[in-house]
Amino acid sequence: MPDKREPIPVDPIPTEAPTDMEALAHLAATSGDGRLFKMDIDYTSQVDAALPKAEALAKKGDVNGALDALSNLEKQTRLGSDMKSNGRIVVAMVKMCYEGQKWDLLNESILALSKKRLLIKFAIAKMVAECCKMVEQMKDDPIRMKLIETLRTVTAGKIYVENERARLTTIVVDRLEKEGKVDEAATMLLELQVETYGTMPMKEKVKYLLEQMRLSIARKDFIRASIIAKKISTRFFDSEEAEAQDLKLKFYNQQITHLKCAVIFVLLAQHSSDQWDMVHRLSQLRDLDAIPEYKSLLTLFMDEELISWKEALCSTFETTLKKGTPKSPSTGVLDGEAGEKRWKDLHIRVGEHNMRMISKYYTKISFERLAQLLDFTVEEMEKFVCDMIVSGSIVDAKLDRPKRVVDLRARIAPTDILDDWARNVTKLTEILNQVSHHILKEEMVHRAFDTKA
Repeated sequence: MPDKREPIPVDPIPTEAPTDMEALAHLAATSGDGRLFKMDIDYTSQVDAALPKAEALAKKGDVNGALDALSNLEKQTRLGSDMKSNGRIVVAMVKMCYEGQKWDLLNESILALSKKRLLIKFAIAKMVAECCKMVEQMKDDPIRMKLIETLRTVTAGKIYVENERARLTTIVVDRLEKEGKVDEAATMLLELQVETYGTMPMKEKVKYLLEQMRLSIARKDFIRASIIAKKISTRFFDSEEAEAQDLKLKFYNQQITHLKCAVIFVLLAQHSSDQWDMVHRLSQLRDLDAIPEYKSLLTLFMDEELISWKEALCSTFETTLKKGTPKSPSTGVLDGEAGEKRWKDLHIRVGEHNMRMISKYYTKISFERLAQLLDFTVEEMEKFVCDMIVSGSIVDAKLDRPKRVVDLRARIAPTDILDDWARNVTKLTEILNQVSHHILKEEMVHRAFDTKA
């Protein structure tokens, strides 16, 4: 039989506002290895009495004495799982070192407190948060960087202070980038898997991921940049907030920069079936319409026509590729000594493209005419063609220096000639057999008619 019972109405249970962690600190403490300990003794009164005495000692200049006075009580609160009192003590200890400008003692105290037995996560998190505020207030750069390195050592591998570690790492990365150490800065920032940080706000996560993308592109690690781009959900950019829209603009600008670099490097690659396939794949991307100059450059190499290095490429694309325009900033790929080398490589790729086009229409061509078509001097053309022959780009070409002629006719190997001859002979015998068969057939038909007659 179906159940005909009616639901019993129940009045809602009133709930209070959620309580923060510090308000619950008197109930239990979480140790460093994740175990939960109930507080045995409440040391609040002892801490209230000890802190003013220690602060008075520190103000007199005896910071070491103040820390020694608090060390025994710190141990008692830690072993007694009184995380609120323990947090107050460790924060007071680092504050005394900071206010007394005992920088070495500050670093030593942070390291020592983070290695204690049965350390309390809540207390360490408060200490690290307080030290991060000190970092922001410090003006002496060497001391500041030393404190940051100490805090990064303390926070390594600890999930409950992962946000603070990420923010400290950003300061170090900015410094390394200013010093020109882009690879080192990118490696350090990529160590942060911010997409897995549960307590970090989404906006801050996107900022870190965009910085990772930017540094990956800066060190030409485009595969890593594309992987990071997929970690950012575009739904975040649907927000109408001004900051979200700024991040959206930054994200798509980096995507466009990535695409520009892809176009440049695929054209710098040596011609092969894979390179040619990639050129066609890039040309079919809809996003390429946002950068018409680069699309035109790609089309130039796809057309089966000669490319004039000085007139077609340098005059039209050199400024865009090297310096950029207000609407299309430069990628930086062609900057510096490495950029000059890549520009020369592009000149070679243009010459290789022109050589492939010339070999389709010429069997023989003079040195002077070929140098004119390739936009080289005769000496440069001769060296260029020799390099192409050696590299295997145009295996069949030969230079006749006495006649000053380049022979572009395809060479047929003797074995290929013999194979062609054998195939022709076989085809000829098959035709003769068919003809002989038809002749015999006609003779037999005529004999049959003559017999009947």
